[in-house]
Formats: sequence, structure tokens, C-alpha cells
Amino acid sequence: MSERKVILVTGASRGIGRALAVAAGSSGYDTVINYRSSETEATKTVKIIQAAGGRALSLRGDVSERGDVTRVINGVVGALGRLDAVVNNAGIGEVIRREDLDQATFERAIRYNLLSAFLVSQAAIPHLQERGGRLIFLSSGAARTGGSISAAYAASKAGVEGLMHYYAINLRSDRITANAIAPSFVESDMINQLNLPDAATLPLGRLGRPDEMWPALRMILETEYLTGQTIHIDAGRYMT
Repeated sequence: MSERKVILVTGASRGIGRALAVAAGSSGYDTVINYRSSETEATKTVKIIQAAGGRALSLRGDVSERGDVTRVINGVVGALGRLDAVVNNAGIGEVIRREDLDQATFERAIRYNLLSAFLVSQAAIPHLQERGGRLIFLSSGAARTGGSISAAYAASKAGVEGLMHYYAINLRSDRITANAIAPSFVESDMINQLNLPDAATLPLGRLGRPDEMWPALRMILETEYLTGQTIHIDAGRYMT
């Protein structure tokens, strides 16, 4: 059994997921990289962590499928003996105009962004209950503003925050916290699809970097007294 805390990051083969996994792995966590299809990129993430002196492994699985989720969670505990934190990062962001959005596309966003977070959290909770643990959800400013990705994306991310709130209330007696991180206008494949304004018009004159999400995650991981919160990382585009 690992004597160090173990963190699972879903959808961590690239982008924000990779950045969070690399930062956690470089900060003393044994890190599990979940991926659906990008094995080469997942392996690269593992190697980056190992090169920095951390310990990591990768596990393939479609986290929108219950059977795959069970296999991934069992794989984490089987290999490392424990699970202390889960980052529900896996998801999709298809840029679709309102008039082009159909039922199949809407349901796909719900499946990969919301259902996946539910399945992973439900499977992880029995293991998190052993020591008190952390559930972290990747949301978006679109959950509040509607955003510019699609109605499906905005609705799915709003659902993620509702799910987070439920767990925050109902898992307090187990010393499990649940919080969300909501990036906006952060460098990613999804953002590259958008017709963005000139970077100079953004709050800091640039897009955010994936590695700038780590301080929020670190605070969540280290603070037992923080639960039920959404931390916006967007250079002040949405102010609470």
C-alpha cells in the first residue's frame, strides 16, 4: 500500500487535466492518470511526473461507462492500496450554435460532463470514506453566464455544480469535501475552437494557462474546512 496520498485525475492525458496531474504528482501525491483513448499522451503525462521525481501510472477507461469506472477505481486501489482525492476533469466542449444543437449532441454533453462525474464520484466515495477525502469537479464560468460553447455545455456544467453541492452537504459527516474549480478562457483545445476576441481585450491581456489551476486545487486538497464552493479562475470575468 502506498504511504503517500493517492489522487485520480480523469481525462488527464492533456490540457488542464494534465497540468493538474503533473502538479499533484510533483507535490507528493501518487497520481493516477485516467484517459479514454489518448494512450500516447497519457504515457507522456506519466513520464513528465516521473521525470520530476513523482510516482504515477495511467489507467484507460471511458468514465461515462459504469463498467469502465468500476475497473478504473478498482485498478487505483489495487495498485496503490488507497484513494484520497478524485478530480473529475474528463469532459467535452463541442462548440455548437443554438440552431444546430440536437438531442443527440445535448445528451452527449450530459453523458461526458455530468454523468461521468456522478459515476466516478459514486464509485470513489466508499474509498474516500476510509480517511476523509476530496471530491473535485471541473466546472466552467458557463455554468453561470451561459458562455459561448453551447447550451449543452452550459447545462452540463451547471449540473456538475449541483452535484458538487449535493455531495458537500451529504458527505460532511464522512469528512469528505466537495468543491469545484471553474476556469474560463484558459488555453485548451476547446478554446481554440472559439472565435475569441483579441487577447488584448481579455482581463489580463492573455488567456489563462492550465498550470494556473493548480493553486486552487492545492488549497482544496489541503483544507478540510472548505466545501461546497466553486472557485472561479478567470482573471475576473465573473466576480462573486
